[in-house]
Amino acid sequence: MTADALTDLATDVAAAAAGPYVPPVQDPDIVAVAGFKGGVGKSRTAKELAALRGAVLTDFEWDWGGVTRGWGYFEEERQKAPLLEAFRTGKTPSPLSGRGRKPDLIPGHTDFERNQPRAEVVAESLTRWSRELKRRLVVDTHPGGSESTYGAMAAARVTVVPAVLGDGELRALEGLLRSLTDYPLLLIPYKIGRSPAAWALDELERLANEYQAQIGPYVSNYTWIPNRRVRVPICSSPPSARSTPFIEEMKAVAEAVDSYGK
Repeated sequence: MTADALTDLATDVAAAAAGPYVPPVQDPDIVAVAGFKGGVGKSRTAKELAALRGAVLTDFEWDWGGVTRGWGYFEEERQKAPLLEAFRTGKTPSPLSGRGRKPDLIPGHTDFERNQPRAEVVAESLTRWSRELKRRLVVDTHPGGSESTYGAMAAARVTVVPAVLGDGELRALEGLLRSLTDYPLLLIPYKIGRSPAAWALDELERLANEYQAQIGPYVSNYTWIPNRRVRVPICSSPPSARSTPFIEEMKAVAEAVDSYGK
C-alpha cells in the first residue's frame, strides 16, 4: 500500500469516527472556473476551491478527464444521469455526498455535450439550484466556449481563470478575454516556476490591463500533482511537507475569490 493510499485510509477512518456528514447551510453563491485550453489546472482549481469552501462541485465537463471520474463517479455503472435529468425536468439535483472528505458533487456526463441547454437556461438553473440547496456552487466548465460555459459564467459572481505562462496558453487566454470582456474574471497565475520568463509576465500584465481583468494570487508548479491518484482533494487531506505550500497557495486563491468585488 502506498503512502498516499495510507493517508486516504486514515482520512476515511477519521471521517467515519466523526459521525454522519451534515452538508453546510450557505448563502447562495456561484463561482465558475473556466479556460479556453485544457491542461491549465482548471479542474484541480475547481476541486480544491469547492473543498476549501464546502461548496457543491458542479461538473459541466463531458470528457473523462474531468472531476467526476476523479471523484469516483462512473456513469457506466449508474442508471441515472443527475445533470441531464435536472435540465430535462427543471428540478434541482441532489448532490452526491462526499461524506466530508470530498466536495459534494453534481456529476458530469458524456452526453452533456449534445444536450446542453441554452446559456440563459443554464444561468437560471444554476442560480435556482444554489438558492434551493442553500449551498455555494463551484462549476467546473468544459474547456473552450460552449452554451454551458457561457451560462455558468453569466450566473457566477466571479469566474476564476487559471493562467499558465506558456505561449500557447497565453494566446488561448487572450482568446477567452476577447470573447468575454463583460464577465467578472479573476486570473490565477498557475504552474508558476521559480523564475518565470520576463516576456510571459509582461504579456500577462498586458492582457490584464487591456481587458480589465484582475490578477489573483499565484499557484506554483508542483510536478507531483499530475501523478497523484488519491480522490480526496489535496486541501482536504492531512498536510505534509510536500503539500503544505500548495494548500497555503490555494487558501490565498479562495480568499481572493471570496473578496472579489467587495
